[in-house]
Amino acid sequence: SKLITSNYLLTRCFDQLPLIPKPVLTPTSELDNYMSSDIQLRENDNVLLFWKENTELFPILSSMVRDLFAIPASNTTVE
Repeated sequence: SKLITSNYLLTRCFDQLPLIPKPVLTPTSELDNYMSSDIQLRENDNVLLFWKENTELFPILSSMVRDLFAIPASNTTVE
């Protein structure tokens, strides 16, 4: 254990925590994990709520879904 002499609170707190390596997710592996899961959404399910609840499992996909659903639907032509 090394002695930390920094006056910064965040440095003192986080430098003492043991580092737990997170698995590296690539977009391909994340998509493979999603496609191989047995998750099924029904027509009346809230899609945005599903992705919000599963952000930790699928961070890249959930970000993409939020971006896609942020586009407002429109039936007018662009001039």
